Amino acid sequence: MTGSGAAAAADDRTAPALTGWRPVRATDTGLNGRAARLLTSEPTDDAGWPADLPPGTTEVVIVEDTPGPTVTLRVQTSGDAAPKSARVRFDQLAVRDTYAER
Repeated sequence: MTGSGAAAAADDRTAPALTGWRPVRATDTGLNGRAARLLTSEPTDDAGWPADLPPGTTEVVIVEDTPGPTVTLRVQTSGDAAPKSARVRFDQLAVRDTYAER
């Protein structure tokens, strides 16, 4: 490829794989039970303390309906291991767009 086509191809390789996902908003409701992706490798709670999640966790399940007054959501891990729950700032989470879920 030459010109801007090569640049676009390079951008596609480095872009995060979040197609169909959007950041959680403070005003979101109906989040309980929805899968979420962590937008950071070191999620924190409202005070900036590390969230107590296993290292390498990239996806969690939200177990509250909406972000609370402390701007956090309780989440838990999913998979084969016993679930581990923690509070994570809402702006460190992404959920699937409602269009992508259909």
